[in-house]
Amino acid sequence: MIKPDEALRIILEEVKIQPIKEVNLMDSLGYVLAEDVFSDINIPPFNNSAMDGFAVIASDTVGASNNFPCKLKVLGDLAAGNVSDIEIVSGSTLKIMTGAPVPQGADSVIKKEDTTLSGEEVSIYCEAKKGGNIRLAGEDIAEGERVFTISTPLRPQEIGLLASLGKSKVKIFKPPRVAILSTGDELVEIDKPLSPGKIRNSNTYSLTAQVILSGAKPIPLEIARDNMDSTRKLIQKGLEVSDILLTTGGVSMGDYDVVKDVLDDLDAELKFWKVAQKPGMPLAFWCFGEKIIFGLPGNPVSTMICFDEYVRPAISKMMGRKHIFRPEVDAVFEHDLKKKPGRTFFVRVKVRTENGKYYVSLTGPQGSGILKSMSLANGIAIIPAEKTLVKTGDEVNVHLIDLPEDH
Repeated sequence: MIKPDEALRIILEEVKIQPIKEVNLMDSLGYVLAEDVFSDINIPPFNNSAMDGFAVIASDTVGASNNFPCKLKVLGDLAAGNVSDIEIVSGSTLKIMTGAPVPQGADSVIKKEDTTLSGEEVSIYCEAKKGGNIRLAGEDIAEGERVFTISTPLRPQEIGLLASLGKSKVKIFKPPRVAILSTGDELVEIDKPLSPGKIRNSNTYSLTAQVILSGAKPIPLEIARDNMDSTRKLIQKGLEVSDILLTTGGVSMGDYDVVKDVLDDLDAELKFWKVAQKPGMPLAFWCFGEKIIFGLPGNPVSTMICFDEYVRPAISKMMGRKHIFRPEVDAVFEHDLKKKPGRTFFVRVKVRTENGKYYVSLTGPQGSGILKSMSLANGIAIIPAEKTLVKTGDEVNVHLIDLPEDH
């Protein structure tokens, strides 16, 4: 049995970054850039007005006030998307809209609210500042500038900026395909009636959701029964269609736990089996050529926590992300918790903030089959293996699943 940090180290050493794939810009959302991106234009491409108003020569407005307005002749108007060949000379101005190119001769823009237009003359009630209300060419991005580096996560704001650069296609690290195989004679599909001794197959659904949120592509398989033939057939199918295979159940010590036997027969290389943790002790990890296989425990909470602590970071690394772990905080524990030494505890907690500090409370009973306590949790508190007692008021390290509540 190995420690959690050793298990994670082994996994991440075996993980390879995915191949590069070119996709349409809108198909890149949520993925990670696999290239540096440089701009071949200035943004904005020309000096333009930041306001609706009047393009002026600042020196013409010296001394302008509410009592002594400056009066200028209006030579025309200019809307965004158009250009003007009118040159502004002393004593003249051009009505201009936001985003329109600043006309030749003008060095500032007076906003409309500080003016009164009467026929072909405008009264200006304040002094202009040279360069005021003008967005300069290249002010946002200069031609030749490196805008994004490799491994930049692509959020809506990056998508918008790439669009402004004219990037209709971008290169990303290809999201891994993740096959999901639940095992067990006791499982039935969720739309089937329950007969005595049967339970619904929730693991496939929680794992599919976790895979989607991680950015990878889930491939749910049918349920494997507790025999070699069914399990072998579906494991082979999963390995054919995926980069990562997740199995749930069948990796413990029971007479019907056959996942390990099948993978041994297939010559998969077992890297470890059993981790000194609770929940999720029977976690197993194999390599099969370029593919990786996680043997997750069958209990619903164990499955989800092992995914979050081990599979999710592996997927993030495969996708080229720089930050592959959940955000961590130190928080004040609001319970007493006793445990035996020797195993790291992953405890489901509710995280809240108060006066700038983090606090955590248990979400209920911590049994590995109690999925409700996982649903109520927005964090996982990490209780070290050597600890036997955490007292109320002690600080614990917490992996944040969601944002903490404010109080």
